[in-house]
Amino acid sequence: MNHKRTTISIVLATLMLVSLFAVLCSATSVSGQTMAGTGPAVSSSNTGQWYIFAVDTGGALWYTPSGSSSTWTSLGGVCTASPAAVSWNTYPNSVRLDVFVRGTDGALWHKYYQNGWSGWQSLGGQLAAGTGPAVASWSAGRLDVFVQGTDGALWHKYYQNGWSGWQSLGGQLTASPAATWFVQTTPANNIHVFVRGTDGAAWTKSWTGSKWSSWQSLGGQLASGTGPAVSQDDILVVQGTNNQLWLNSGGGASGWYGWYSPSYQPPEALSASSPAAALNIEDHTLICVSDTSGNVWYSGADVSGQWYSAGSPP
Repeated sequence: MNHKRTTISIVLATLMLVSLFAVLCSATSVSGQTMAGTGPAVSSSNTGQWYIFAVDTGGALWYTPSGSSSTWTSLGGVCTASPAAVSWNTYPNSVRLDVFVRGTDGALWHKYYQNGWSGWQSLGGQLAAGTGPAVASWSAGRLDVFVQGTDGALWHKYYQNGWSGWQSLGGQLTASPAATWFVQTTPANNIHVFVRGTDGAAWTKSWTGSKWSSWQSLGGQLASGTGPAVSQDDILVVQGTNNQLWLNSGGGASGWYGWYSPSYQPPEALSASSPAAALNIEDHTLICVSDTSGNVWYSGADVSGQWYSAGSPP
């Protein structure tokens, strides 16, 4: 991979440790680990909250607010792969949070928080074994979900005043996809999807506001069974074949800058699972990973090398 660097914002300033869910669910001390082969998900909003999600060894979905390692809260369900999460503001200081998982029936399942948690809802489809969904939201009331189908292709479903049917976007994936909208890209309803191809490289496809682009290779080599992660400020994160994190950035008019492996690697060996990334209120990229012991770690895409443990579900 190309070692060319680009300047990336420092994260982990003073965070608002506010939990929307404290009155809804009981908290449990950390004592367990994440399900083997599953990575975390991270979601953030411009009201200051951010949440890490992980799947326990029994398949239940858990979350911890703002990286707190003292407690995790169960959202139930029976998950079989890495989750996906996204948030959008319904009005000032109020957040809608949506989470998506692959169920034991192989279908896509959905749960959301808006003044209380909904029940689990099946959205159908069939996800390839061992792969989880990706989700992006470019506007309040709009969700775009992506999965690897059992045929290996990328499939798309969106919500806007109701759920659409499934649409195949082609390609051949070998791990869970990642999706986002880039905050500094025109048009505002742009969508960017990233996958691991059959050649082990990262590939991308984007919605330009009127149509889908063709597939474009971004090169690199992702570890087998792992997919990419991407934040809304064009930071792409993967686990390389050397089991180290690799980053790429750009994606705008100037194109992608190239791959490099930062010196601030996680303090523990990475599990064979996809990383997660999201943009927080201060326009900093948060990166989350799972280690081989089943614990979750988080950091910012900066040169400080600071990693923090979020523990794991009990």
